[in-house]
Amino acid sequence: MSEAEKIRVMIVDDIVDTRDQLEKLLFFEKDIEVIAKAGTGREAVALAQKQRPDVILMDINMPDMDGIAATEAIMSQDPGVQVIIMSVQGETDYLRRAMLAGAREFLTKPISADDLYKSIRHVHKLAASRPKVSSAPAGGAGAPGGSGGDGGAEGRIIAVFSPKGGVGTSSVAANLAVAIRQQTNKKVALVDGNVVFGDLSVILNLRSDKTIIDLAQRVDELDRDLLNDVLVTHTSQVKVLLAPPDPQRGELVSSDHLRAILEALRQEFEYVVVDTPASFQDRSLAVLDLASRIVTLMTLEMHCIRNIKLFLEVADLLEYPHEKVMLVLNKASNRTGIRAEDVEKNIQRKVVLQIGDAAQDVTFSINQGVPLVIGKPTHQISRDVNTLARDLTATDKGQAAAAPGAAAAPEPPQKSGGLFSRLIKR
Repeated sequence: MSEAEKIRVMIVDDIVDTRDQLEKLLFFEKDIEVIAKAGTGREAVALAQKQRPDVILMDINMPDMDGIAATEAIMSQDPGVQVIIMSVQGETDYLRRAMLAGAREFLTKPISADDLYKSIRHVHKLAASRPKVSSAPAGGAGAPGGSGGDGGAEGRIIAVFSPKGGVGTSSVAANLAVAIRQQTNKKVALVDGNVVFGDLSVILNLRSDKTIIDLAQRVDELDRDLLNDVLVTHTSQVKVLLAPPDPQRGELVSSDHLRAILEALRQEFEYVVVDTPASFQDRSLAVLDLASRIVTLMTLEMHCIRNIKLFLEVADLLEYPHEKVMLVLNKASNRTGIRAEDVEKNIQRKVVLQIGDAAQDVTFSINQGVPLVIGKPTHQISRDVNTLARDLTATDKGQAAAAPGAAAAPEPPQKSGGLFSRLIKR
């Protein structure tokens, strides 16, 4: 392997032994080369500008300039660098600060060799797979002829999201898309935005050789024929864009790909529902930025409530209007020892709707591959999802001229990484 093909790494830590240990761990990795080491944040900023590393291993706690401030300074001068924050602390506040600074990953010390290798290769691969083309503008060259909405108006993107995994976003997204189709009889697309570990093919019992990767590979050729060729038609007549069958191919779908694909889809469909991955990484932010409404799911569990509070802080920092973020309580139950009213007071945000808790029935519907709104239309959860669909479609009609997020043209796709580079431009 030539020197030019190696991943160039810089190690930043105020403890000499830690720097040396990390360098020894990387010494025998043929595709990784340690090109510089720094003992302070200020030294790291200067070295990064001179050496231009691909990946920086950055300790968070340093005396003169901590890793967060150093990351911010480095990324302001070189947004393409990939920073992995290291800390002995695994608390949410540290994770939040690292993400806001633009870090790609967060490793808790002591760091195993496997985690170290995997993280470096992962963030480098993400940077290398980022496309050179920008997303096709609505109505511009390469964009499908706009039949979405009335008179060529753009369709509405609805992101179903939670900052914590396992709260039911995929199931709610699938049922919501079907409910919107049933109620409006309009063109509805459902996108598996969780391109690494997507579940919609299982939930909807769909099989196809064509997935989102087929659109990502031809992102500069997106048109109506290509979309129709790749999307799968569910029995409800919802068109579904499936995730790749394996994580390796899913990693090749970048945030720029997602932006271009969603822009194209909303030229063809009145409603585009996106099952959005539970993270603040670029792919999730691409969906959240373009969405007119973010159906934000929470459950009455302390760790989920904590993550919801964190997301609401980030949404405010990104200047999302409050009406864009729609807080929905999923798996609503009085058996958790926490009341929804108490949560509302704590996070200073109203829960606009509750979806009932029927884990056994939901699991059965997933195993059968039949959404609950189809298999059991009178079920309480089906009624709750239909209420959500009515609220979303009614609100969208009433705010078509001034919808938060969608009508105000989104900012051009951001090429720099992480949230911090986004926030300093505001």
